[in-house]
Amino acid sequence: MMYRIINNLVDSNARSVLIPAGVHTRGNANCYIVPLTTVNAYQFTFFPTGIRLWNALPEQVDTFTSIDVFKAMMGELYN
Repeated sequence: MMYRIINNLVDSNARSVLIPAGVHTRGNANCYIVPLTTVNAYQFTFFPTGIRLWNALPEQVDTFTSIDVFKAMMGELYN
């Protein structure tokens, strides 16, 4: 779902939550700032968890041209 949101494949106003990190030292160059949470209930919801997982992906995710390619590559990387 994060791939779809980031690549504007779904109608979502998530851009207010997805703030680019701007620093590309390691990992995915398309990283986002994880929202600060003060409540544990929010810490484990979709956006904070999804952003943490997205940021942990290898940098090559930026080169995937479609959702099908993304799914296939994730299957190869994590199986």
